[in-house]
Amino acid sequence: MQAKASLANLMKVAHTRDVVAIVNADQSVREDLTDMVFSAGYVPEPFESAEGFSKSDRRSITSCLIADMHPSAMSGLELLDHLVASGGAIPTVLLTGHSEHDVRRGPGLQFMSKPFEGSELLACVRSQIANRNDAL
Repeated sequence: MQAKASLANLMKVAHTRDVVAIVNADQSVREDLTDMVFSAGYVPEPFESAEGFSKSDRRSITSCLIADMHPSAMSGLELLDHLVASGGAIPTVLLTGHSEHDVRRGPGLQFMSKPFEGSELLACVRSQIANRNDAL
């Protein structure tokens, strides 16, 4: 009986927290980001691919998206374009290995160069969630 009560409490908390979707093909990176997002008080929703996220019913409850800029199939920018075209723009942090993007900011979109500090990424996520009404 306690397990059911604990699960019910967890679900109540989950519904009051912001959901952060994480799209990264690298399982270890995805797990690290999931742990980081969870430890910051958000509800992480990890996805192995952009396609998996774009087809997910979790899109509608996602407060912020963290996506790798250059995954194997659909890129982070392609995913973002798809979300915008479908009317489902989500505040996004794109992770990139290319330093020319550096940490550019804009309404609903931020680029973060790898490697980065966890605190920097979480600051971007907080900023994106706080400003989500200005998103794309």
